[in-house]
Amino acid sequence: MLQTDTWRSAPPRRISPARWWSRHRAVLLPQIALVLGILAPLCGALWAVGMYSHHKAELRLEETARFLDQFRAGPVADAFARVRGVWLIEDARQQALLAGLATTDGGDAARVRRDHQLLVLETIEEYGLQPDIEVVRQFTERLATCVRAGICDRDVAAAQLGPALWAFRDQHLPYFRFEHVGLDLDPYLATIAPRLKAPRALSPGR
Repeated sequence: MLQTDTWRSAPPRRISPARWWSRHRAVLLPQIALVLGILAPLCGALWAVGMYSHHKAELRLEETARFLDQFRAGPVADAFARVRGVWLIEDARQQALLAGLATTDGGDAARVRRDHQLLVLETIEEYGLQPDIEVVRQFTERLATCVRAGICDRDVAAAQLGPALWAFRDQHLPYFRFEHVGLDLDPYLATIAPRLKAPRALSPGR
């Protein structure tokens, strides 16, 4: 009992760090050198990957900004503005047909649908919109190709251009089906931005 009390009351022996290091240095130094030799290139590789990813992200944003500039100024912007302006002029006639389509069914609905398709095609012909539509369509295909290749940033393109380009597609669907039988614009648009709501004929950018 006395020995136990003595052992409990005696403070544990403390080994100084310097003494402990001098005793184990010969064994630990090669191991530390080996670990550092492994970690150094690994850290370097991770840093290089991070820098490369950051650089690629900056390049994607720059290329996306170039497409955004085209949509806001220059031939693409002018073409889109002309198309949008025409459909704002024709909005009353178009909305009357769409309202009739929503309240009819069967044969009457098919007739109203044909009337709407004719309105789209005749309006494009009357105002000479075909060249402008083709400019915007080709722009859409180029942007989709850029996004698919990982050169453009999809999130930025979707947020900035997705709704306007889908509205452009919906408005001119009769034209695309008539003039471009083998062309499906939807996969290009889906590459840029997912479809957020059901199709509806609207003036582009409205």
